[in-house]
Amino acid sequence: MTRTIAQLWSGALQPARDSGKTNGELRQLETFLQYHLDALAQALDPEQEILLNNYQSCLEEYFTVSSEQTFCDGFCLGARLTAEALTGADQPAP
Repeated sequence: MTRTIAQLWSGALQPARDSGKTNGELRQLETFLQYHLDALAQALDPEQEILLNNYQSCLEEYFTVSSEQTFCDGFCLGARLTAEALTGADQPAP
């Protein structure tokens, strides 16, 4: 466990970066998102393109913070499940 924590700390292990790489549905959605973003950007005048870029920046920040929080919540849940499994806390009292 210490090795895994050290890898998380050093950045050698990056679950968020590797998340979804093998999920074909996510990759297809990313392709569609990029296609539609490019089409929208071409249809906008310069002022509207600035608004779109600002909106996109906010979305990226939101998804970054949301993904980090989801990772933390999942990690805590996994730790709780592990603690219950190791201590038998989920077993009914005799």
